[in-house]
Amino acid sequence: MRCSQMLRLTAFAAVVLMTWPVIASATTATSPKGTTYSNASLMAATEGHAILHDTSGLGITIECNSVVEGAFENPGEGPAKASISSLTWSNCTNNWSVTTLTKGSLEFHNIAGTENGTVTSTGTEITATQSGSGLHCIYKTSNTDIGTLTSSTKTGGNATLDISATIPRTGGSSGFFCGTAGTWTGSYKVSTPSTLYVDS
Repeated sequence: MRCSQMLRLTAFAAVVLMTWPVIASATTATSPKGTTYSNASLMAATEGHAILHDTSGLGITIECNSVVEGAFENPGEGPAKASISSLTWSNCTNNWSVTTLTKGSLEFHNIAGTENGTVTSTGTEITATQSGSGLHCIYKTSNTDIGTLTSSTKTGGNATLDISATIPRTGGSSGFFCGTAGTWTGSYKVSTPSTLYVDS
């Protein structure tokens, strides 16, 4: 009898554990510190240049001014999210131009013990075109780690998007010319909001 009761208790405990709601940790963008920043604008512009490189070994380097604009969504479970409304490139070097084909979105994931966050990008597609030759390379993010949001706590002022990313090539000219991916580096200073934190 005692054994039967123990089996029933064990089975009941297993059912409870299987049906217990899973609580996912959430990451929240805050501005000012401690105040949720949602349904609100995001704007950042390069400090210096955004730099694009091919991975073909040909040594293609494109430096551009760049501005990203978007808006944070309502916070929920999981990472903080922002949809991109505009990603522009201007004054590019070496007879190249860069155009955004699809804007995509960003996710911010808190780095434990800090108010910084890793940043991933999904659905952002760009094409780099060489003037006069018609050669072009298309790259697109898909849950791609693109760098770090360095919070206002760390910078002492405006937050920065510190970009260091490898973006897969999805089209354009041959892989020999464009490589299998492009690299994107640079620092974007966040002007809106004036302070920004990534809290868990």
